[in-house]
Order: sequence, then C-alpha cells, then structure tokens
Amino acid sequence: MRLISDAALGAITIFQEARNQPYEGKCAVGEVIRERMRQRFFSDGTVAGTVCRAYQFSGWNSADPNRVPSLCADDKDPVVQECVRAWHNSAQTNLVKGAIFYLNPQAVLKSEGRLPKWWSSDADPASEVVIGDHAFRKKR
Repeated sequence: MRLISDAALGAITIFQEARNQPYEGKCAVGEVIRERMRQRFFSDGTVAGTVCRAYQFSGWNSADPNRVPSLCADDKDPVVQECVRAWHNSAQTNLVKGAIFYLNPQAVLKSEGRLPKWWSSDADPASEVVIGDHAFRKKR
C-alpha cells in the first residue's frame, strides 16, 4: 500500500515552496519538479526521489520551520486546493520552458547576503522567467 501519492508529494512541495505565489508560480514549481524527474537531474525519476533529495527543495530540509506543518495541511484549505490543482495542471503547462532551477532572489539575498554559486555557474540567465517572487532558469 502506498501511503503518500505522487500527487500529494507534488502538491505538498508546491505548498512549501510557493503557497504565497500566484497560481502560475505554483504551476511553475510543479513544472520544475516534473522537468527534474524527466532529466533525472538530482532525481531518480520519481516524485519522491526528486522532492525529497537533500537540499533540492528547501521545504523538505530539516531546518525548514514549515516542513512539519506542511504535512498537516488541510485539503479543505483553498491554498492547498490551489496547490493540488497546480500540481495536476503543471503536467500540461509550459510557463518556465524546461527550467530546472528556481529561487526567490530577494529572500536569498536577505538571508544569505548573496545568490548561490550554482545560480550563476549552472543556471542559464538567458532562459530566465520571473513569475511572482521566483526566478526560473534552465541548465546552461
């Protein structure tokens, strides 16, 4: 018996990463998960093996204060319902054109004081798409 479905893992990850973003931003995070699975980029090709890979989706990191509360999210919550819808719709959307990287530049600069090295070395700035507070990029 499978206790946590791919749809639940995808929706929870979208909730963790983009719950305060517009609907398109939620779909975009879903697209990144799916593209990483397709490319097997820090992924074994499964939803669980993609979103739960260490340090790939910050909402699953042990230090994230929202990790446990996200697992208690109520499916009657309109934001959770939107995250579920975004996960399903992200299989058909193409908002970020195959991006596998994303971040919230303002939040990262505020907490870290600089953008991560991988953002400038591995992510292609020419492919950048900005949706809400997140910037999305393809691999160079």
